[in-house]
Formats: sequence, structure tokens, C-alpha cells
Amino acid sequence: MMENSWQFAGSSKEGEAFDIHGVNVWDQGWQVVPGEEAHVADPVYGRGYIFKVFSIQDGEETFQFAAGEFSKGEWGFYTRAELINAISLEKQRVP
Repeated sequence: MMENSWQFAGSSKEGEAFDIHGVNVWDQGWQVVPGEEAHVADPVYGRGYIFKVFSIQDGEETFQFAAGEFSKGEWGFYTRAELINAISLEKQRVP
């Protein structure tokens, strides 16, 4: 996966509520997506990382994200650029 296809979605301390696609990722079972990895950069320091890609099934919907530790207990989350753009467009439609 190309680096620019992943966008920073945010960070949280391990176990601290963090939503992607309206779902708190810490409340779900993460499944590693075999053969996928995300080449990402820390948004503050620019340091490069290679994070695993995970999938979560929430009801009938399955979505993917990349995640890994920036430092002990501090996790970074990335979503595919098209998901960020879709969420952005959806928020613009809400009055």
C-alpha cells in the first residue's frame, strides 16, 4: 500500500475510547489483514512507521484501519484516504 493512501485519523492511549467509522476500536476484536501493511508518518515528528492493517466487523459492516504504537501506550490510527474523504463529505451534509 502506498504511503499517501493512508491518512492520520488520530491517536489515543491504549484502551482510551477512540472511534473510527463511529465504532470504538478498543471495544472490538481486531483481525490482522494478511499481507497488508501501512507505511505512515507520525504527524508531529514525521518519523516513519510501518503499521499492521486490521479489520473490524461491526454488525454487517467490515472496515479496515492501520494502527501501531508511537510510544509506550500511545497508539496512532490511520484510515484509507478515501474513508476520511467520505466521512468528511458526510459531515458536511449534516445540518
